[in-house]
Amino acid sequence: MQNGVRRLVLSLPVAASFCAGQYLLLTVGDRAFPFSIANAPGGKHLELHIKATEDSPDSALIEQFLNDHPPSVTIEFPLGQCFLSQVPSQPVIFIAAATGITQIKSLFDWLTPQPGAQKVHVYWGVVTPEDLYLDDYFKAAADHAKITYTPVVSTDHQTWAGRVGLVGEAVQQDIKNLNDHLIFVSGSPGMVYGTLDHFTATGFDPENMRSDVFDYAPRTA
Repeated sequence: MQNGVRRLVLSLPVAASFCAGQYLLLTVGDRAFPFSIANAPGGKHLELHIKATEDSPDSALIEQFLNDHPPSVTIEFPLGQCFLSQVPSQPVIFIAAATGITQIKSLFDWLTPQPGAQKVHVYWGVVTPEDLYLDDYFKAAADHAKITYTPVVSTDHQTWAGRVGLVGEAVQQDIKNLNDHLIFVSGSPGMVYGTLDHFTATGFDPENMRSDVFDYAPRTA
């Protein structure tokens, strides 16, 4: 466990068949809970990042299930339409809020080694600096000329000298030609739609944005 995030690796008998960015359902008792797959396709494992949520009965149920160290689990995958299976012809912006970085990591790990991949920008918005549990991972990756990584903390902290504010606003401050990019956003419905609205207010075409939220929490008006 790192910074309160549990890393769960599920071993499979054969190579996992899924696309980067997809998720699975983990069965706990008589219920199934969605978790993004954190690794890129190609291996015989699935990596999940699970963070406990205070005062959440669902989270408590999942934590107890995992603390019992079950010898096997029941899962359903691959699920989700927000994924990459081909290299985009344009630069890509990945925007994550909190543990939404899990889905982004899978997309990032698959895309960045691909021949023909254009520039990749990763923006990660969190509440406190301590929430940046993959900070070192993306900092190391950003040594590559085609990769940028920008963590954004939503409120001022004495120990934080980096960007402060909303992650979507940081993207707009840095990148003026958003329509030249394919954008993936991973976070809560409120965060995703708030980011979309900020972008469209300045001329962004929604067709250039991808998110699972658009499928499981579509707007009704």
